[in-house]
Amino acid sequence: MPLRNWLRNIVSVRTGALALCVCLGNMASADEQNLPPTQTQPSAIKVEVVSTGNSSAASRKKAIAEIPVDKVVADFRPKVEEVLKNVSLFRRMPTLSFASDADVYHFFITHPDVAVSIWRVMEISSFEMWQIGALSYEADSHDGSIGAIEVLHSSPDRHLVLCEGSFKSPILPKPIKARALLHLQPTFRKGDDGQTVVTHTIDLFVSFPSQPVDITAKLISPVSHAMADRNFREVSSWCAMMNVAMCQQPGWIEQLAQKMEGVLDVRRNQFLKLAAQTFVENRKRLAETMPTNREGTIEQTSGTAKKSANDEPAVENAGGKK
Repeated sequence: MPLRNWLRNIVSVRTGALALCVCLGNMASADEQNLPPTQTQPSAIKVEVVSTGNSSAASRKKAIAEIPVDKVVADFRPKVEEVLKNVSLFRRMPTLSFASDADVYHFFITHPDVAVSIWRVMEISSFEMWQIGALSYEADSHDGSIGAIEVLHSSPDRHLVLCEGSFKSPILPKPIKARALLHLQPTFRKGDDGQTVVTHTIDLFVSFPSQPVDITAKLISPVSHAMADRNFREVSSWCAMMNVAMCQQPGWIEQLAQKMEGVLDVRRNQFLKLAAQTFVENRKRLAETMPTNREGTIEQTSGTAKKSANDEPAVENAGGKK
């Protein structure tokens, strides 16, 4: 396998480790039978490119200044500073905008293992992720790439994540190691139709400790940047699609929840409760915009939602691998 493919894989396990968000990697086209009926309605799922991605020196300087280093606990601060001092690849992803309930967006950002599990159910990725601590995850892309992910800071308008991992192969004398920092910055506003619109971007910093790998990574950076931009758009489209599915296809969402693996048991119930809540809120929004056509619907919907959602307490114990 050419070195450029090894580097592509190691960048994927870094960027792909956090789904939405924060998760960027290893997504492929899903079979149509695995998609909800709403996927056949392109007008309902739209991702707008507000600005294109770039890797300019000015953007890199601005991105570094925006990293909330002061919010990072002391134990991880040296690793953050080390990545920023030895950046092999930098990319400010495109700024993208799409409709999504804020709670839906935040759920997948704060529980990326759920997003990754759903990718496997939908057969759009074989990527795996397990929660091993309150803010820690392990990941495996099943191509020789493994990694550890630590959420360093999380707030409504920014999420800072550190990824560390390696790519192993029998034909390599030693693993290719990498460390990456991802800074996600979302904003939210109400659209004219009452829907919440998410606008977000990610600043990505990748550091390779090996000088030969570092040099090669910089040589093929145009290819890596294009892949990262494309994957970010695909993940954003997936998030928009999941929001539409929660609004319109609760039965399909329930089928997904039943098939999810590798997540804490409590996540399944939280996912179903969120879907029920989103479904009800969407019906209310439609009732407000088209009241004559929606009489009686909210009451019926609320009954369905209450039946499918169980009020179980969230137990934040670390989960094991499956």
